[in-house]
Order: sequence, then structure tokens, then C-alpha cells
Amino acid sequence: MGGLRSAQARAVLAAAPAPRAAARLDRRRLGQLRTAAGRRRTVQDEAESLRMIFCRPVMLLDPHVEDAEALRIEHLLAALDHAARRTDDLQRDLAQHCTAHPFHHLVCGIPGVGDILGAYLLAEIGDRPAERFGSGRSLAAYAGVAPVTYTSGQTVRVAFRRASSVHLRSILHAVAFSMISHSPGAHAYYTLRRSHGDAHATAPRKLGRKIVLSLCRCMTSGQPYDDAITFGYDPATHDAPTRPRRAPLDEAQIAQARDMLATPGATITATAHRLGVSTQTIYRHVLHRPWNR
Repeated sequence: MGGLRSAQARAVLAAAPAPRAAARLDRRRLGQLRTAAGRRRTVQDEAESLRMIFCRPVMLLDPHVEDAEALRIEHLLAALDHAARRTDDLQRDLAQHCTAHPFHHLVCGIPGVGDILGAYLLAEIGDRPAERFGSGRSLAAYAGVAPVTYTSGQTVRVAFRRASSVHLRSILHAVAFSMISHSPGAHAYYTLRRSHGDAHATAPRKLGRKIVLSLCRCMTSGQPYDDAITFGYDPATHDAPTRPRRAPLDEAQIAQARDMLATPGATITATAHRLGVSTQTIYRHVLHRPWNR
């Protein structure tokens, strides 16, 4: 159900903080709780899955232990609800301040970068990158996306720069993965780097270098982001990169994944590896729930 960050999980937990109370929830009540919490798709199917889980005798504890645990869970849930509301308020305020920034249209003009990621980028880079860093190469080094070459005799090794801003490097990693799904140039560049043998973490880091160089150029010149300039292609040509919109798994593969997960001892990681997709894909397209680390 997406973990305790999900409003649906907290709604079910508030209605039944103990195993015996959860076992008394029928399918209709579980569906009502999830619908009231904002769920609109596959409500009844997931409610039936929850009912089957809650009815397992292995979940039952001693009644006195259950009462004590239920009281503790209620207090923890109240604190979690308060933290979730504060997080939502913080994201809303962050988006409002980011929208008011003069560089908002430049940063959020990058495909896949919204108000939250845009606010993170502005907070780490600042609004005067030319004065602070001098050049895009210096900013890339500060962000940890500029490669470092180590040589010793005949041995040459290229690695990423560890002496860098951990926060900015992490933000660029998230931006790179988001751009792969929204930018034709970013998707083509990521595919090219992977086909040349780059690791799963190396390709987004190289993509992050292109992003930060383009962002520095946009913030310095005031020109909006241009995907064709950033990745060096002509959108008018017939071989210009495109981002195909297709489901990562077709219906047959989804059915196969569900059969695999129903096998005793099966894991989501092994199923994802067998089908050649990510764990996040299994969570979203097979189990229909958000992915949480």
C-alpha cells in the first residue's frame, strides 16, 4: 500500500491497529477506507488481498499484548499523521517560493523538473552561478558529475568525484532519471551510454553533467532550456530522438509476473530480474502500488 507514507495505509491502520481488529474488517469496509483515503483504482481487488492477509492466524497475538500494541500504534500513528501533514505543507510552501523565483521558468523548463526538484536545484546552485563558480565545468566538479582520472604507471582509472556536494549530486541523479522519461535527448543519450557499457549508475551521472552544464548556460544567458542544443540533435530531421510512450510490461508479462510472485518463496527482486525490468516497475505495474525504498 505504499508504506506508512500512504494515506490509505494510515487509514486502515487507524481503523484496525491490532490483528484481531484487522481480521474483523470485511472487504466492503476495507474498500470504503481506501476510497475515503483517495484510492480510485482496483479498490475492491486490493481490499480482498488485504482481507486475506488480515485473516491469517499467524498475525494473532495474546489479547493483552494486542491491546498494549494497539495503544502504542495509535500514538505513533498520530505522530506520523502530524509529520505527513507538515511534509505536505512544506512541499506546498516550497513550490510557492520556487514559483516566485526569477529563475523558476528556466529551471522548471527542463523536462521532468517540477517545482520541488527545481527548488532543490536553486537552493544548491544559487541564483548567481557565474559569480559563484565561474564556469559550467567548475559547477559540474562541485556537483560531483565531472569525472576524475587516476593514473599510476600504465594503469588509468576514471571515477566520479567524491569531493563534491552530496546533496547536489543526489538531486542531479533524481533529475537525470526523471528526464529520461520526459526528454527525447536524455533518453537517447542514456540508451547510448548504456549500450557502450556504462553501468546503471554511471550513465545518469554523465547525463547529470550535461544537465548541469545546460542549466548553468541557461541561468547565465537567460535563455530557456533547449533539448536539441543540450544533446546536439536537429529535431527537424527524420532520425531525431524521440521518447516512445509504451508500457514497460504488456498484459502477458504482467500475468506472468503475478504467477511468479504467487509461487512460494518468490521475491519482487528476483521477479524483476527474471523479466529484465526494475523493482519499481513490478511495484507500479504489477502490484499497483508506489515503490518505497
